[in-house]
Amino acid sequence: MKIVHFIFILFFVGINVVSAQDSYTENNSDNEELANKICMHGYRAWGNTDPTDEFDRIILREVGSDLNDPKRKKKVSDYLNKYSNILICGDHGTDGIHEREQLLKRSVSSGLYGYLEQLAIDEEYSIDFNKYEIIDGEKETLLDYIYLIINDEELAKDYDIIELEALAGAIEERGGKRGKDLE
Repeated sequence: MKIVHFIFILFFVGINVVSAQDSYTENNSDNEELANKICMHGYRAWGNTDPTDEFDRIILREVGSDLNDPKRKKKVSDYLNKYSNILICGDHGTDGIHEREQLLKRSVSSGLYGYLEQLAIDEEYSIDFNKYEIIDGEKETLLDYIYLIINDEELAKDYDIIELEALAGAIEERGGKRGKDLE
């Protein structure tokens, strides 16, 4: 009887493990789909004459709102902060420094950072500029990423360094730190 009971338990534990794996795979697939969608919209919106409204509209659509919402900037900020670890842009024909980059880093590497500048200077947005990825075993924030470009002669020649320095300054004014300065 103990053997039957043991087999019965193993059977249900096995089903739960398979179910959990399916759920993880499904969530991972959903996350990749979301990241691809937001990144592709970002590439299109960031190149427009009014990237802030265009990209906000995309985010607000995801949360069931629109540009007329008085809490628009808070909702956009909350969304970008909540999903920053999911919004990783891969190879969409837009080169970055890393093969896969967090959404805001990709906006910098693509040279389309007008939207990011707006997030940094408009105090109604509350972006957490201290989110980080582990790159080569070290914490890398958006600020680290920007300084990586500024301080690398090869990379720097493809960017407007004065604009990047201004962006870095605006992010620092909003509390942005380098990875080494985070606890």
